[in-house]
Amino acid sequence: MPRDIGNYLEQITQFVRDLCHIFYRHSQPEDRRDIENEVALIAHENLHKVVERSETEFLGWLHEIAKNVVRNWSRREGTIKKTSLGSLDDEALNDNLIRDLPSTAQPPETVVLAQERLEAVRDAIRDLPLIHQQVVWLFYIEELPEKKIAKRLGIRKGTVKSRLYHARGQLAVRLESYFVVG
Repeated sequence: MPRDIGNYLEQITQFVRDLCHIFYRHSQPEDRRDIENEVALIAHENLHKVVERSETEFLGWLHEIAKNVVRNWSRREGTIKKTSLGSLDDEALNDNLIRDLPSTAQPPETVVLAQERLEAVRDAIRDLPLIHQQVVWLFYIEELPEKKIAKRLGIRKGTVKSRLYHARGQLAVRLESYFVVG
């Protein structure tokens, strides 16, 4: 027996909220409700195509629909961010990356070098593939545990670990000259 999409409206709302935060950061509540309704409608219309899946797989399918609708909405509105993660210049990033920067009592060249490093980190994150940007953002900036990231993105925890591993490797190569230890 097919699932009733109405029973999943809370999850759809959460998916859309999370995805709008990532892809369509400045959306209005009315926009999010329209997007949620579109996701529910598309899911309902395509329910007959879904073979019986586990709850996790079904939620992943709903998440993919939500991701596509939010992306399409963002493109139509012309508001999708190049980084697809909100702004890499926002307060959350600065709070987490600047934590160990020297105070302004330090010599100016030290402050300038620290700011240069921060900009290099931002650029390196922007250069990552979107799937890696997402997990880096959620793990390091929003400080979510791997299990919550997996749930939010509709993927397995092992996939989150793998994406973090590959993202760290790419960042290490790109940032090696800025963070040489020795």
